[in-house]
Amino acid sequence: MQVSIIIVNYNTKVITNNCIDSIISKTQDIEYEIILVDNGSTDGSKEHFEQRDDIKYIYSLENLGFGKANNLGNQHATGEFLFILNSDTILIENSIKILKDFFEINESKLNIGVLGAVLCDENLNMINTAGSFPQIKFYISDYLNLFFKTKYKTYKKISFSDITKVDMVSGADMFLRRKLFNEVSGFDEKFFLYFEETDLQKRIVNLSKINYITNQTKIIHLEGASSKVNNWKRKIIQDSQTLYFRKNDSKNFLKYVFFELLCSPIRFLNSNYSFKENISFFKNNINKLL
Repeated sequence: MQVSIIIVNYNTKVITNNCIDSIISKTQDIEYEIILVDNGSTDGSKEHFEQRDDIKYIYSLENLGFGKANNLGNQHATGEFLFILNSDTILIENSIKILKDFFEINESKLNIGVLGAVLCDENLNMINTAGSFPQIKFYISDYLNLFFKTKYKTYKKISFSDITKVDMVSGADMFLRRKLFNEVSGFDEKFFLYFEETDLQKRIVNLSKINYITNQTKIIHLEGASSKVNNWKRKIIQDSQTLYFRKNDSKNFLKYVFFELLCSPIRFLNSNYSFKENISFFKNNINKLL
């Protein structure tokens, strides 16, 4: 098997089904398997996907989160390469073959770790495709510059050439050798959601590998279609950010803790959430910091 495509589903039956159908429709001249890991969906996903004989369907009785679910998928993979693909993506061309061929042709010369395509919206306008590794000093400075309303973004707009070196590829479409994924022990399962792909690629870069985006192919990413903004999500993002900084910027972590303790009360003024939700976020954040 050449490529194992791993998709994680959580109550997104329709968009996941569309993603799978686009893979089957557009992928040619390559051996591949589709592994769908279902994080305990209750929207009829199980009844639907377990009837498909063109995928490997793995149903978990609990929501494992993104990283742990992908690790589970990897246990069932047989491909030389892994293509970790979000359920809210749509292939519009033979992207998997293009990525695989590009990877093999350029791997030795470029020392490729993770390779990604250019991500676009439904109108083929480029969206978050790659970005820089987060650093505490930039997080703090951007927060202060906005009077305690952070504009900090991991991802940034880049004009991609044929091949562009990046710190990290979007977690929506990561193409890499399965051997390398196993060498770094896959995703750190302490991350439930968010920053897990950043942490994974940081460990890959620490092995002297380099991550790239190629503009030879585009993939539609329906950003946000598989998740909704709420206080739970806000807490998960903050928890994962704290864990990432604790692991990967340890020399500055005390500065981060001090800054968060100083600024946490300001979050009570966030009018997007109720006072009760802001209290809950504050308590959770303090608990994770200390």
